[in-house]
Amino acid sequence: MSTPVPVAVTVNFRGRDVPLASVSDQRVVSALTEMGRNVGGLLAPVRCPVHHKAPSDVRLHVDATGNADIRYESCCTKLRDAIGKALG
Repeated sequence: MSTPVPVAVTVNFRGRDVPLASVSDQRVVSALTEMGRNVGGLLAPVRCPVHHKAPSDVRLHVDATGNADIRYESCCTKLRDAIGKALG
């Protein structure tokens, strides 16, 4: 089993983008931490078929309406495509 990719989670709280650690509502923290873990788990086996690199600097941002945006660094479009496929 592959090691999950670390995912930094931020959330828009009262009009500001803040790290999840700054949110006091533990229900929100718990749900978004789990979302980050799920994304990291889905990306764990993903490697670039050309360069054999994994996605890096994975960030999950949840806006005020609850929509999530995933950003990451990839070595090339082949890895980007593999990430897209893994995340569905």
